Amino acid sequence: MDKRLFWVLFALVLLTGFYLRFYDITNRPMHHDEGVIGWFKMNILDACLNRDILGNPLEWARACGASYGYNPDYHGPFEYLFGAWMFKIFGASDFTLRAPECLFNLGTILLLLPLRKKLGDAGTLTAGALLAVSPSMVYYAQRAYMDNFFIFFTLAAVVCAFKFWEERKSLWLYLGAADLALLFTTKETAFIFVFSGATFFAVEILWAFITDKGVKFAKMHEDEKKLLYSPDFIVWVVISILIFAIVYAFVFSTMFTDPGEVWNGITKGLTFWLERSSTWEGHFKPFYYYYDLFTHYEQAILFLSVAVVLFSLRNSFARWCAWWAVSTIVIFSYIQYKTPWLDPHMLLPMALVAGIGIDALVNSLHGRQKLLPFLVIVPLLALSTLVAWDITYVKYADGNIALVYVSGVDSYKVLVQKVENLSARMDGTNTEISVVSTDYWPLPWSMRDYKRAAWFGRSVPDQTAPIIISSKNDFSEIKEELRSQYAGPESYDLRPGATVYLYYRRG
Repeated sequence: MDKRLFWVLFALVLLTGFYLRFYDITNRPMHHDEGVIGWFKMNILDACLNRDILGNPLEWARACGASYGYNPDYHGPFEYLFGAWMFKIFGASDFTLRAPECLFNLGTILLLLPLRKKLGDAGTLTAGALLAVSPSMVYYAQRAYMDNFFIFFTLAAVVCAFKFWEERKSLWLYLGAADLALLFTTKETAFIFVFSGATFFAVEILWAFITDKGVKFAKMHEDEKKLLYSPDFIVWVVISILIFAIVYAFVFSTMFTDPGEVWNGITKGLTFWLERSSTWEGHFKPFYYYYDLFTHYEQAILFLSVAVVLFSLRNSFARWCAWWAVSTIVIFSYIQYKTPWLDPHMLLPMALVAGIGIDALVNSLHGRQKLLPFLVIVPLLALSTLVAWDITYVKYADGNIALVYVSGVDSYKVLVQKVENLSARMDGTNTEISVVSTDYWPLPWSMRDYKRAAWFGRSVPDQTAPIIISSKNDFSEIKEELRSQYAGPESYDLRPGATVYLYYRRG
């Protein structure tokens, strides 16, 4: 393919992906988990990044170390520490809460460029386009959740591994070590990715030696053997281990201020999720759950990856992508705990398989025949684009759409706006607010500037604050002699099944 044509088409793919992800990034109502994640980031920001380290370093270290504690239910600390730095640089807002996830999601497409020789021109463009308009990738790009970082780090690990194998440069080992450390500080599913990589390597080596390729394989890889036993390589490995340990410790210890959390990260994550994945029945789904999601929303990636899989097994990289896709799908399908935001973990290698297969198919054709596959690809991409737009910007709170799962609703945005309007007529962000509802997330994030907001998390009688948010609709929590002074209750849904009631002083 002509170089200029390739770059024009890749730029178009990237611009399409950017537009779909950033068009109206703050339009969707805040999700419960996003509120919690934003709150964690604010804690680190306030304790670690808004203090004068030169004033009292011991006090700063103590406060910073206490600002975050690893809880595997909320996954690894990378997102919180990185997000706190983004708040420090760009300010805290709904946009800066979601934008880093969008950028890393989009950056996953850019990581295809170092793999261009492996994927081929047609393959790079196909895989990039599939990821750019994938409904799951686009919808979850706008959700402040660590899976966007995770898929970026997994593909970055693949880039580092194959670049090192090709170029024999220590830089790729060092970058790979840092990347794996960030992967493990992002989400516990890193163990699944590493398992897929280790089993592929073992099977690939074993297969070579039990077939007639064994002798050829041994001869072909004499240079690799020399490298593995060379003093330089041993030094590289030692340095890589140190890089992994330092990066891992830096993130888990909140910039080395809480060393005890490093051990918690090593011991708690995997055991917690092994237990949770078999006990949290509210998220149990059948084995074919992800297949149903693919058939309803990801027809392009599913159809193309399956249709051309036989064209995509021509070398070790192609076989790795196929193994990565199959093993990830099987493992996630076997685990009873299933959620739709895990889709991108599987869609990424499936898109690579599709790209490799399409490139092989195109190269097997001649002349204008090379355009024939795109008569199928383009309509599929158009369909994916329409579905992505519909789910992300139109039906983002529609509970009938499986990808939406548990979402915020527009009623939440109305509640936040009403509180802002009421407080503007009172004491602004100094307005006293009592939240006596048992369910109130993600309100603490949206109302983070209200320093006099009290979050009781339960029913508390005799409230006198000018604004009261309650889980009761009978005035019973307002001080009896003041009840006639309050308007309400006005009901609002935080999300499906979570209703709160707003009371406010008249006048």
